[in-house]
Amino acid sequence: MRLITVKAPTGQGQKVMGLAFSAGILQVSMQQAKQYTPDRMERKLDVVEVETDTPRAKQFIETLMVAPFYDPDTFAFTIRHPESVFAAETPRKETNPFVRPTTDVYDELWQFTEITPSLLGRVFLSSILLSFGMVEDLIPLIIAGLLFLPYHHHMLTVGLGSILREWRFLGQGLLALLLTTIMIVLAGSCVALFTEPPIGFSEFGSPLTGFILASVIGVAAALGAMDDAGRRELVGLAATAHISVYPAWFGLKLVFGFQEDDRWEEHLLTFGINTLSLIVAAGITFAITGMRGDGIRRFVKQKTGTD
Repeated sequence: MRLITVKAPTGQGQKVMGLAFSAGILQVSMQQAKQYTPDRMERKLDVVEVETDTPRAKQFIETLMVAPFYDPDTFAFTIRHPESVFAAETPRKETNPFVRPTTDVYDELWQFTEITPSLLGRVFLSSILLSFGMVEDLIPLIIAGLLFLPYHHHMLTVGLGSILREWRFLGQGLLALLLTTIMIVLAGSCVALFTEPPIGFSEFGSPLTGFILASVIGVAAALGAMDDAGRRELVGLAATAHISVYPAWFGLKLVFGFQEDDRWEEHLLTFGINTLSLIVAAGITFAITGMRGDGIRRFVKQKTGTD
């Protein structure tokens, strides 16, 4: 379910309403408002409000963003996710949860890939728990670390950025993925400084099983990112568990030392295959289910003044 508010220059509200009705939305509200800038300049606006289900909200917003009259400098819209909507449709229709607007997925993944002290701190501390749990082979502790490790969002960002062809977004995902991987390795090395070998955890898969599982998880993670229903954090736990154990293991081994039977080449290959497979599978899923980047690219281009 979505509540959408579009602020348009006065006289443009009727065009916005027309797009809403074309998307199958049954009722639209419009009112006039005044907008002020810090220098007290006044501008009259048409404010269009819509309550509808998620798929029609997606169609409406993405059609609006590529409409000839849409100007990112003079239009603004917000999309909210209410607990309930009782409007023109029955609850069965209003609660259709799939597919979320591309702008929702895009903005959410931007938040998860912003490099902040909080992100780096969460990655490092959760990786401490993960690495210590691997040394002691304590599965509950490993799970506790994985629950707070925001790793798969960065892979989803790379997959979605490739499909949308929004290169700043893609670059941010790659940067976040690189820094997160480095932080996991560093956390593993820090744990190794205060513990003793061997590493109790040894449940690593082969490259083939890694490819299959990562592909399945990539599809599930992408579907979860586009669906209002379900618990996306649990899909994230599966994705993180399947991949993050490898950089943690390498961090531990950098201090403990590599042994002849460690198969570190295979582990490195499996880590690369798992990561790439998840990204590709997620990207294909985003493309098949209709994630569209035309409007987003147009918005970013006009706001930044570059392609």
